[in-house]
Amino acid sequence: MDDEFDEERAWGEPEAGDESDAGEETMDNPQEVLRECLEKFSTPDYIMEPGIFSQLKRYFQAGGNPEQVIELLSHNYKAVAQMANLVAEWLITGGVKVNDVQAMVENHLKEMILKTFDPKKADTIFSEEGEKMVCHGQHTYVYSQVLLHVLSRETKGGFVMRRLAQEITKYAQSQHDVTPITMALNGAAAHPQACQALSSMLARNTLNPADITVLYRSYNNPEPPPMELIRIPQFLELLVDALFRPGMKLNPEHKGKYTYLLAHATSVWEVPANKKTATKASVNKDDFKQTLSAIEKAHAICSTSKGSTELIAEVNTIYHCIKFPVVSIGIVRWVEVTVMEPSYFKLSTEHTPIHLALLDEVVYNHPLLHHSILSLFIRLFESKQDELEILVQLEMKKMLIERMVNLLSRGCVVPVVKYIKQCWQRGDTDISLIRYFVTEVLEAIAPPYSWEFVALFLPMVENEEITGNIRFEDSDPVSEFISHCKSTFTNV
Repeated sequence: MDDEFDEERAWGEPEAGDESDAGEETMDNPQEVLRECLEKFSTPDYIMEPGIFSQLKRYFQAGGNPEQVIELLSHNYKAVAQMANLVAEWLITGGVKVNDVQAMVENHLKEMILKTFDPKKADTIFSEEGEKMVCHGQHTYVYSQVLLHVLSRETKGGFVMRRLAQEITKYAQSQHDVTPITMALNGAAAHPQACQALSSMLARNTLNPADITVLYRSYNNPEPPPMELIRIPQFLELLVDALFRPGMKLNPEHKGKYTYLLAHATSVWEVPANKKTATKASVNKDDFKQTLSAIEKAHAICSTSKGSTELIAEVNTIYHCIKFPVVSIGIVRWVEVTVMEPSYFKLSTEHTPIHLALLDEVVYNHPLLHHSILSLFIRLFESKQDELEILVQLEMKKMLIERMVNLLSRGCVVPVVKYIKQCWQRGDTDISLIRYFVTEVLEAIAPPYSWEFVALFLPMVENEEITGNIRFEDSDPVSEFISHCKSTFTNV
């Protein structure tokens, strides 16, 4: 591996918790080591654990008693694995087929795993803590990525494993250059020119016309490299930035190559060879032309400075292009950079600026972009708009609340309600805005409600300061919601 891996964050160093070298540790506290070892030796069948020898070494170096460890290991030897093997041999001897016995064992293990499975603990794999664990050392990263790469080939759930591997790569890339590992797993070695061009851009995190041209020629070929090679998230983000981020300058001579590669990566898919029908592997390009056309049209609009009036004239074209997921990602990037300009709202005259109205259409078409759009709304909601008058700031925030309620109505319920509840609990948001949110949500929702939603939303509805002046005698939305929740959920 390259030398750059042997840097901070334990890349190239032994992992904490790696028991292979545990016996060499400094015995600063022998009693603590003895306690830890005895605790492990007391667990059932610990003598069968892979780390038994390193733990024995630690134990004896700390001055442990041999008789005590022998007694603990023998007393706690239950021979579960050996008994399972013995029963399996009896079944086979009794005439049961080997495959049937294997299926019995596998199904039982599956049942035991499901019985003890904790979704919350499993979710830590997708959290920052899980990413840090996988990226802690060079070898843990490689092992995890190879494992996920193998699992990603499975017909059932393979795409989930591929997505998880991409998130881990993204985190690792922010700390180290993991491009060589990524390229090796993508089968790039069989296409050295494309591999070199892509590796160069990923390592520098910058696109350049020369390498883009090499990739364009490779994929504009009857036998192109694997699609997976240009579906690396880092490369796709660079392409989206180049085509949709305001202020990016592209040489007109090469612009078509950028749009071609982005359309190719997001619409073309490979059809594997089928031995039964004797058909060769092929590439399906049914959606390519439409995707390329949509990217080109959207790029033409986003790459020129247009006022609100000019954009309104292009709305139908943008709405059509937004139906393509890759274009929606580009539109979100374009809107994000545009509306985060300090002077944007100062110069805006509409109640709902056209850029944010376009996001409503993205929300409608692409649920997977909900969280990205909510993140943008939150940044705008919390941004300082000191150049605006107080009342204008309130109106702007009310407009953003309307956008969040629209998000909620399209399925992004818990994240939106959770954020507004946090604003209320922090006490840094005008209470009239919380009241406006509650009122708008009550007008948009209807039973049945989930327990999670009620647990988040009901405290705000019941709060006298928020809803006290909009309650009447059991005939208003506030009272009706409270009454319904009390009658449906006994523990609220």
